[in-house]
Parts: sequence; C-alpha cells; structure tokens
Amino acid sequence: MKKYCLMFIIVFLFMLSGCAKAKEQTESAESPDADWDLPETIEMSDDVTALFDKAMAELTGVDYEPLGYLGEKDGVYCILCRARVVYPDAKPYYALVYVGNDGIHNIWDIWMGAHSEKKE
Repeated sequence: MKKYCLMFIIVFLFMLSGCAKAKEQTESAESPDADWDLPETIEMSDDVTALFDKAMAELTGVDYEPLGYLGEKDGVYCILCRARVVYPDAKPYYALVYVGNDGIHNIWDIWMGAHSEKKE
C-alpha cells in the first residue's frame, strides 16, 4: 500500500510541475516574431547579399534566388528565396533560407502544390 501511495505522490508532483511549466510558458508567450529584428523594407542590402552568397557558395543541386530579406535574430538572417532543383523541367518553389556568418543554419521549403491551383 505504501508503494502505491508513494507512486501516487510522485505522479501528482509531476502533474503539478507540468501545470506550472505550462502556465509559465503561456504567461511569457509573445508573438513568435518578438525577438526578430524586422527591416523597414525587404530589399537585400549589400551586407546581407554578401553573407547569403558566401553561405550558398558550396551548395549544389538547388538554385536559390534571393527575393527579400525578412529579418535578423542573433546573427541569423532570414531570406525568402525562389528555389529550383537543378534539372530540366523542375518546378520552382519558395524557401526560407536562414544564414549566418558561419554558413547555412536552416532551409525551409515552401511547397504550394494543390493549395496554389485555381479552383473552379
């Protein structure tokens, strides 16, 4: 019986800590863009273009054409790109490319697919 009581107390404490953590996250939650430094315009500056070109220099297989600079956070720059896999008749798509002084941090492909087709 003591075993079950101890187990119940442990489970109860875990539940309480989870509730407290969830409340803490809810109270401190801001917009996901809160820490990003958003530019006045999406035009690529010379500095951001040089950083992008340097980061993408070794990448092969996909051609990324920068369309606009979306923001910076902790030295990481987010750039909207038009991407195309390098092979005949490849369909272009969009991607968010995250680059920093140390190269590529992440690439998020944005596939439009059926969502972009005209509905009749």
